[in-house]
Amino acid sequence: MAGGGDSLRALLRAANALLQQRRYHAALAVIKGFRNGAVYGAKIRAPHALVMTFLFKSGSLREKLKSIAQATYAHSRNLAYFVFTYKGLLAAQSRLQGKKIPFHSFLAACIGGWLVFGDNNPINSQV
Repeated sequence: MAGGGDSLRALLRAANALLQQRRYHAALAVIKGFRNGAVYGAKIRAPHALVMTFLFKSGSLREKLKSIAQATYAHSRNLAYFVFTYKGLLAAQSRLQGKKIPFHSFLAACIGGWLVFGDNNPINSQV
């Protein structure tokens, strides 16, 4: 058992050392942003879809639950894609120009919003 604990500690130390390296900061920010966008989208959309579905939609319980799951998935996916695009574009612009400029945020948000939320559908309209 002690040998397993030592190898786990060594693995955690190696992972922490890797995560603290500056050269991986942008890539890790993109991955973390994708995850956070997906989680936040699910946290926000699931309760909203639950209430709206049971108040305003008719159909069987199965159809309602399917509708809630689809709306939650679409919202979560869109936010994850947006954050992934936004953070990726920020990192690319910063790397290409050698420094961060406030306009980078505006440009990344415009492009990310257009790519992800550009379609006219009920989920994007509510976002």
